[in-house]
Amino acid sequence: MIPSDNCRIESDFLGEIKIPAGALYGVNAARAVENFASSGKRMGDEPALPRAFALIKMAAAAANHEFGLLPEDIFSALTAACREVVEGKHHEHFIVDLLEGSGGTSYNMNVNEVLANRTLVLLGDTPGNYLRVHPNDHVNLSQSTNDVVPSAIKLACRELLRDLLEAMRGLEKSLREKQEEFGNVLRLGRTCLQDAQPMTLGQAFGGYASLVGRLHAKLAQYLDELQDLPLGGTAIGTGLGSPEGYRQSVLHQLSKITGTEWREPADAFDAMQNMDAFARLSGELKTTAVSLAKIGSDLIILSSGPAGGIGELRLPPLQAGSSIMPGKVNPVQPMALCQASMLIAGYDVSVAMAAQQGQLEVNHFEPVIAHCLFSSLRLLTEEIRLFSRKCVDGITADENRCRNNLKDSSAIATAIVPKLGYEKTAGLVRKSIREGKRFSDMIVGEGIVSGETLDLLIAQSTRQGRS
Repeated sequence: MIPSDNCRIESDFLGEIKIPAGALYGVNAARAVENFASSGKRMGDEPALPRAFALIKMAAAAANHEFGLLPEDIFSALTAACREVVEGKHHEHFIVDLLEGSGGTSYNMNVNEVLANRTLVLLGDTPGNYLRVHPNDHVNLSQSTNDVVPSAIKLACRELLRDLLEAMRGLEKSLREKQEEFGNVLRLGRTCLQDAQPMTLGQAFGGYASLVGRLHAKLAQYLDELQDLPLGGTAIGTGLGSPEGYRQSVLHQLSKITGTEWREPADAFDAMQNMDAFARLSGELKTTAVSLAKIGSDLIILSSGPAGGIGELRLPPLQAGSSIMPGKVNPVQPMALCQASMLIAGYDVSVAMAAQQGQLEVNHFEPVIAHCLFSSLRLLTEEIRLFSRKCVDGITADENRCRNNLKDSSAIATAIVPKLGYEKTAGLVRKSIREGKRFSDMIVGEGIVSGETLDLLIAQSTRQGRS
């Protein structure tokens, strides 16, 4: 228990509560900590969220000052306090759990209290003297939790999404480099885990790189969709409690502060009620995660063995793979990528349920949407960066294994169909199986094609259909 002489007393309609003397948060944040179970993650643990709130509060202060609603001294100090939060300061005072159950009110009030108290300090006053600067009357002026919280989540998602897109560009670059490096490495292509046709290892990695590029392009579209903000709608979309023209002013001020053009939604009531933009973003994150996990799964298979599996790829050895089997090394980065995709798929289910359960004029499950989206964005970004650096960049090919697996397979028969025809080639495949001979050795040994011709036909088969 904190000694009373190191505390200040704040009160609400429930009574008094002790707040640490140096704390910038106040009674509303303290109540939230008492009332809601811990998810293990507070607002301050997601730096993009306090920054987003602070940018919005700074824009609101500018708009309110423009309308003569905020005195110059409070406006200047409040703007400075907001700027400090944007710069990463005071995040330890954002103590509300991300899964608070107040529909976002505790988020908003935690921010209002921190900014009000920091403004007081900058004015030479003490935290808690709300007669001079009040969390609601000054910091939250012309606003409501219901228009601020979804807007802040959008700002934070855009920041995190830009980080993810940068990481994806890095992964695509790494895969393109491997495409070039492995461009002439012949290997056995497989479908349904069965031998199929000749191809190059570079073609496989080119396919992976193309996938990442497409996923990047899809996700990048959400940067634009997240620019529609319901600011100025206040509680339900009417704008009650804000002056005429505030909606346009606050968006203009926010655009000027951030360098991003923020827009009014087509319908303020729609924007307050519905979370479909977040649901679509979450769905795209899930699609991205599970698609990248397919690459991870492929690398696990292609590096399997090395003696008892396919063994065509060597992944960088990162750590011991067993507590009992000496020398065993596991494909830990691809497995981690697959595991992350499973979790992100689960987050997407939660976002969909939250979007569905919103009722009437506001969705009060925005906190779980924020928690899941931030978790998905950060997890995917961090995992992609690790996967690129600790796995893809260090992959090498066992060219002998690739060549032998190809030559051992009757799949190369596809390459000689244009020369011999399907029926004759199929008969030769059946003969090689019946006699227990390697198909390539049999057709060269029997003079059906020369070794040089066979190699040429195989190489040509990998170039079919290329532009």
